[in-house]
Amino acid sequence: MTNASCPYELTNEETVYSGQWLTTRQVQFKAANGVTGVWQSSHRTTKREGALVDGVDIIAFLIKDNKKFIILVKQYRIPMKGWSLEFPAGLIDKGETVEECAIRELKEETGYVISSSDIIHKSGGVQGLDPGLTDDSIQFVTVNVNGDLAENQNPVQKLDSEEAIDVILVETKDLLRYLGSIEKEIHVEAMVYSFAIGCHLS
Repeated sequence: MTNASCPYELTNEETVYSGQWLTTRQVQFKAANGVTGVWQSSHRTTKREGALVDGVDIIAFLIKDNKKFIILVKQYRIPMKGWSLEFPAGLIDKGETVEECAIRELKEETGYVISSSDIIHKSGGVQGLDPGLTDDSIQFVTVNVNGDLAENQNPVQKLDSEEAIDVILVETKDLLRYLGSIEKEIHVEAMVYSFAIGCHLS
């Protein structure tokens, strides 16, 4: 579907690959100055009917021992051929709200337990992950995690059988410095780096 304000004339959209998890499409475009070309893009097959976004990223602050940590995950990413430091995240299941997905995914990926009362912010609209390549999209859910609760003393992940995820805790005030110390060995997700710069500048 083309937005009415689209500055391009789009024609001949076709699927060039269709797999279990994604499809690849291409469309011919013509700009207002007459320049033409072909744009290729990838799209998830898992987006739920009627859903505004595909998934959720969780900005989780752990409050423990009078300190404030950011909860991150180190996950092996086959497309990157290496480990990646990221926010906990996941796709929205059928019938789930964004908030319910955040609570579930945080528990599965990190072991930390929260309830809806721990959510301090949810973004609106659509946040694109790589809009020149894909329509994959998320919303952000920001939460506080009470590290003094009994269930959060020794959190246990509930990973899928194929997942390789480690939990990384970093004091929020030291996040940018920490990223600088690991960036040659571990890929840092762009959103995490942007967040760290924002924290530093504030």
